[in-house]
Amino acid sequence: MRQRVEQLDGLRGIFSILVVAHHHNAFRDSIFYNNFFVINSSLFVDFFFVLSGFVIAMNYMDKLRSKEDFGTFIKKRFIRLYPLLFFTEVIFIIANLIGDHSSLKNVSDMDLSYYLQAGLDTLTFMGSTPILGDWMGINYPAWSISSEMISYVVFGIVLVLLPANKYWAFLLITIASAGFIVFKGEYMLVYDYGFIRGLLCFCMGIFTFAILRDRSFKLTLFEIPYLIVLVGAMYATHHYEWNLIRLIFPVLFAIGIIIFASSTGIVTKLLSSKPFQYLGRISYSIYLNHAIVLIFVNICLFRVLKWQPTESRIALSLIISISLTVFYSHFTYEFIEKRFGKFLKNKLG
Repeated sequence: MRQRVEQLDGLRGIFSILVVAHHHNAFRDSIFYNNFFVINSSLFVDFFFVLSGFVIAMNYMDKLRSKEDFGTFIKKRFIRLYPLLFFTEVIFIIANLIGDHSSLKNVSDMDLSYYLQAGLDTLTFMGSTPILGDWMGINYPAWSISSEMISYVVFGIVLVLLPANKYWAFLLITIASAGFIVFKGEYMLVYDYGFIRGLLCFCMGIFTFAILRDRSFKLTLFEIPYLIVLVGAMYATHHYEWNLIRLIFPVLFAIGIIIFASSTGIVTKLLSSKPFQYLGRISYSIYLNHAIVLIFVNICLFRVLKWQPTESRIALSLIISISLTVFYSHFTYEFIEKRFGKFLKNKLG
């Protein structure tokens, strides 16, 4: 199997933009937010988890055999995640501390100790656990990066300690994670037990790799029907206010990966085109940058320029926010992800 499936990178790029649209929620009654698709676009974070499990399994399933392999693996993942995580957290803290009455404050009436504690929570990869507190992070999407790192650690430990029974271990983790979510009665775990949700999805990605590893499918005809089913599931979840039914989405995203990794249809070709590949490349930057851009744009347009929040202006603010996020993310990808990542790699060996 190829070490990279381009169309899946394209999906990641599109879904990162949809997460931006979901967080463009300052005016919750607007048709551009208050619709079943955008409201539930936060579920695409789960696609990132499933895809991550798939990609990590594809690249490392046969490479982690010793403590040394585990250490090298975690170091590589740290170098991949940490430069941008650190940069965006510092930028957010600085923005929030510009004056007691700064419009850029993410949370009002918070003192320096809050920012230090919340920043520590994020920068120690604990933002999806209750260990250092279950408050909303300063850069609120960053909770999922904590979940990613925890999933990497669990993945590595299982492969090193239980190589012969790894899939049984991942199955047990999947069942336990689903059971915990059912016990809590809440699927959309974030700042407290978000790592459980992440582990569930990550393991689904591992099983997706296991299905595709030694098999070849021709599933082009399923591209459009799959997208219809996915949108229909989002509609049903919203319309009937089903909560735990969201447990089906890790499975749906796994099926989507199987279909698009085994397709040569028009959707796959579109996802493999340069614009969507570009969005996929910078999707990590888009994800961690978009919150501060959304805040900045809304402040400038609706507070400073005193725009009235008509539907057309809300739509324009969304377009501007997405455009600025992509533009800004190009530079953080080049200078923070790549260059600072290379610097860390040289320093850490």
